[in-house]
Amino acid sequence: MKVNTKIRYGLGMIVAIALEKSQVNTTELGNRMQVSAKYLRKLAGSLEKAKLIKSVQGVYGGYSLNKKPEEITIETILNAFGENLIISDCLNENGCPQMEGCLTRPVWKTLESTLQKHFLAITLKDILENRLTEKQQ
Repeated sequence: MKVNTKIRYGLGMIVAIALEKSQVNTTELGNRMQVSAKYLRKLAGSLEKAKLIKSVQGVYGGYSLNKKPEEITIETILNAFGENLIISDCLNENGCPQMEGCLTRPVWKTLESTLQKHFLAITLKDILENRLTEKQQ
């Protein structure tokens, strides 16, 4: 299982924006994150469309959060990019002809449930306050 680059850099971008006191542009973010500003502009489009960030045009423009950090979760970021966490096709109702009596299906169901409860529910506020270890206990 691997989280794709779009999600990794999208999360990094939204964290970097949240740490700023004012708008920040993609050139500044790109330099800090060591990522192309062009790529960050592409990611910003999806985050802005999902209303997670907002942009201000002009010389002193840039991006800022459009929601409170406690309202932005890993799940909302995944949704912004049209991604979802699919553990196994066998969890879909029509995904597996051997669904009944399958001994491995509960394993995948447990993993999916754990990710839903502990990973997708992580908020930007949790990340900014470095509370992830507390949340997992």
